[in-house]
Order: sequence, then structure tokens, then C-alpha cells
Amino acid sequence: MKRATKRPLTAMLLALAAGVPAGVGAQTDAVNGAASPGSEAAGIRAELRAIKGMQRLPVAGVQMIEAGERLLFVSANGRYVFTGPAWDLWHGAKLTSLEQGGRLAARIDLKRLGLDPATLGALDLGSGEREVVVYVDPRCPHCRGLLDKLPALAERFRFRLVPLPVLGPDSEAAVARLDCLREKDQPAAREALLAGTFDRIPAPEGTCGQAAAQRALVTAQLLGLAGVPYLIAPDGRLQEGVPADLEAWLEGK
Repeated sequence: MKRATKRPLTAMLLALAAGVPAGVGAQTDAVNGAASPGSEAAGIRAELRAIKGMQRLPVAGVQMIEAGERLLFVSANGRYVFTGPAWDLWHGAKLTSLEQGGRLAARIDLKRLGLDPATLGALDLGSGEREVVVYVDPRCPHCRGLLDKLPALAERFRFRLVPLPVLGPDSEAAVARLDCLREKDQPAAREALLAGTFDRIPAPEGTCGQAAAQRALVTAQLLGLAGVPYLIAPDGRLQEGVPADLEAWLEGK
């Protein structure tokens, strides 16, 4: 994965933070009766003047920075700096380089997380050994275009289609119908999603299907999902939107 370029606002704020006179930190520490923390802060500010690269992490408000020989974790406004060590617990790895951090950030290991798409209301398509998780909103036009391409690849992959309501009340109603039908007849629910006939499904009664939809929404938030379609490849690579070459992307090419 290529290193992320500096975002203009973040770079400007970091430059501002790095340019704060060293005496400011020293004066604050002098009030507390300690001088060394101010010196360390001045050293960090000096390092921030020589940033080699930045990597946006999949968590709000934090950038991974390579400055000199150190990895730093900086708040979006440049005010707070965390010097580590830092761990990616989803991969069980200590972050040691910008390249590694970016590579891990762009992948999810669902098995390591103990996350079964079936609990999210997944509708399975295909008989292949390699699993692909696909978040879709039934009313999303781009999702519809992606769904049309999947049957041709169903012998090589197993697509776990997770309905996710992101486009408002009509989408919520469509997902509720699909999730409820899935509890009774998964093949029928899958065909309704693929054919776009989910509006013909009777409205669910009571809480039918609601648990799966709620779990899907919570999981999507944890994954930092910002839009659909959203794909997780067999090797854990993440993709927001339809890949330009779907087959090549699935094969990791």
C-alpha cells in the first residue's frame, strides 16, 4: 500500500504545533516543578518538522506519523501526540512502521475477530471456498450494479451478502423485510435481493429480523464503514465502492 499523502489541513496544523516556541512547554513544566517533560515535548516538536510520511488510521481523529526514526500518533488538530508503543489488536500486531500500519489498516481478519456474517443477516451466494463479505443497501444503485456481476463468479467464490440500511427509512423497511424472510427462507430472501423484488415481501410483524439488522449496523460502525457497497476480500482487503475490475480485485491482482 502506498503511503498516504499529507492532508492539507492536518499538515498545516502539525506545522503549527511543531512551530510553537519551545519555551511554552518549559514554562508550563516549570510551574509544576519539572523540566524534563518540557524538553521532551520540544524534541517531539522538532521531529514533527521532519515528517517523512503520514497514514490515516481507521479510527476517527488519529494520524500515524513517521518523523525521523520514530512513529508518532497525532490527533487531527495536531494538539496531542502519542508516542506509543501502539498495537493493532484486531491483528495482534505491534505497529512498527508506516508501511505495516497502512497494510494492516487496509485489512480485516473476520475469523480472528470471531465475526460470523450469518449473525449479521448475510444471504449466501455461491459455492466457492473463498469467502467475500459484501455490505449492500437494497436501494443503492451502485450496489445493484455490483450484485448483477456476482452470479458469474459464484462457482469460485462464496459471497456473504449483508443487507445494510444506509439510505433512510425506505432502506430500513427493505432490510427489515429481507432479514425477516431470511429467518424463514434464506434462498427466497437472497433471490429477492438479487432481483430487486424485496418490496413484494410482506412487511414483518413484531421484531422479526430486527436483531440481524442491528448487529449489521453496529458492526459496520466498528469497521468504519462510510458507504456501500463495501467489500471484504478473502484475504481481508477492504474496498469501498465497486472495484474497477471486480474479478482482478477478488484475486488480489
